Amino acid sequence: MQRVFITGANRGIGLALTHQYLERGAMVFAACREPQNATALKQLADESGERLEIIALDITDAAAIAASADRVAQQVDGLDVLINNAGIFPRTGASQTFGQLEHDAMTGVLHVNAVSPVIVTQALAGLLRRGENPRVMMVSSIMGSIARLGAAGSYSYRMSKAAMNMAARLLSFELAPEVTTVTVHPGSVKTDMGGSGSAITPQESASALIKMLDGLTPADNGKYLNYTGDPLPW
Repeated sequence: MQRVFITGANRGIGLALTHQYLERGAMVFAACREPQNATALKQLADESGERLEIIALDITDAAAIAASADRVAQQVDGLDVLINNAGIFPRTGASQTFGQLEHDAMTGVLHVNAVSPVIVTQALAGLLRRGENPRVMMVSSIMGSIARLGAAGSYSYRMSKAAMNMAARLLSFELAPEVTTVTVHPGSVKTDMGGSGSAITPQESASALIKMLDGLTPADNGKYLNYTGDPLPW
């Protein structure tokens, strides 16, 4: 039975990943900030019994990250998959638009999208190293590609995802050879973040990401990939 840890599991891609891993028989540690408001996750927990553990986790809180790792370690002796999915995309204003940019707003986005996933991975690294064919997936964005940038705007989001890509590359060296680490663009997804005009559903994205994770080999360590499995330019 696979043991999977997913951040931002209460909605969108994270919820779809949780649902599909449960359908496959996995044990899922589903992390989100406010479990008391995660109605869909609670329903899945009722249906899945002991295979779904809902964990309260604000990924910007170092103590909460440590506590979540301890909780996982109390139940399993290793992790097979870590998906750093939680993130934010403020669309306008003090963190995104030149002329309105503010220090605290920008650093807040960088904290959530780039710094926190590294700290989460660090906390779970020991469990991952004891996992079966362990893999780490950083859910980034094509907007983090410097090579593909063609216009200004979305400052903090683009910067944070470029930083996340660098973090994934660093982790690919740090955790090798035991753990395979990749960073991915999940597609243009119909979520609160992606908007209703996006190309694919959370279920389609989740299915493609799981298929990708299943097929990863050590040769893929450190790659930046589209949800289709195709490489993306840094």
